[in-house]
Amino acid sequence: MLVYEYVPNKTLEFHLHGKGHRVMDWGTRLKIALGSARGLAYLHEDCHPKIIHRDIKAANILLEDNFEAKVADFGLAKLSSDNFTHVSTRVMGTFGYMAPEYASSGKLTDRSDVFSFGIVLLELVTGKRPIDPSNIMEDSLVDWARPLLKTALEEGKYDELVGAPFEGNSVPKELHRLVVCAAASTRHSAKRRPKMTQIMRALDGDSSLEDMSDGAKTDTYDTGAYNADMVKFRKMISNQEFDSSEYGGTSDYGLNPSSSSGDSSELDHHQRGRG
Repeated sequence: MLVYEYVPNKTLEFHLHGKGHRVMDWGTRLKIALGSARGLAYLHEDCHPKIIHRDIKAANILLEDNFEAKVADFGLAKLSSDNFTHVSTRVMGTFGYMAPEYASSGKLTDRSDVFSFGIVLLELVTGKRPIDPSNIMEDSLVDWARPLLKTALEEGKYDELVGAPFEGNSVPKELHRLVVCAAASTRHSAKRRPKMTQIMRALDGDSSLEDMSDGAKTDTYDTGAYNADMVKFRKMISNQEFDSSEYGGTSDYGLNPSSSSGDSSELDHHQRGRG
């Protein structure tokens, strides 16, 4: 029997998209992002072998009453030896959150989790879902957000990205940190994404944002390569049965929900990252 701490304040997905949810201020959103980043950094840097979560999404971030975040659901987690650059595995996870290189080839690294976390950051910034559940073949949140991230970081114009003006024309510092980290985390090239420890320090204000602030520039990611990867992936799933009522489930390609994969036996027990 496994006994876990009770986390009473539902999930981040509820507080972003649930019926009757309250709008969170930027300080709360940054607190959630930082707590989640700490949990993932622990899995990637302090666990030996490292643990790659493989299904980071808003629904798998639980919240305390004070909005401290807990990374949850290790049903798809993989162990990764420090001696290997990546793990080749069957593609599993949730569509809309998966890194393009993992979705198209099955090559899994800790930077795959970083990309998924970047999508969560985009949700915190925009309030939008990763994909439209009524039409998964349309542009994803990251496709829509890329040019707006570029505009925000290069021109200081955040209104269209966030969908709301700011009082006094002042951009909250919490929002700026979220945007910088989201842009860096969702780079197409896995090698150019920062480590979770870098993201954690940037969100916490312990390091300069300058080394990550070019995440949305056109020379940092290859739009053509990203689109090619996603076209390949969409062809893969076009032959799969899809029920829109099952959107958000976790399993092969994230199309049919299941609690865990057959790979989860690698972990002796579910382990929760420290928030």
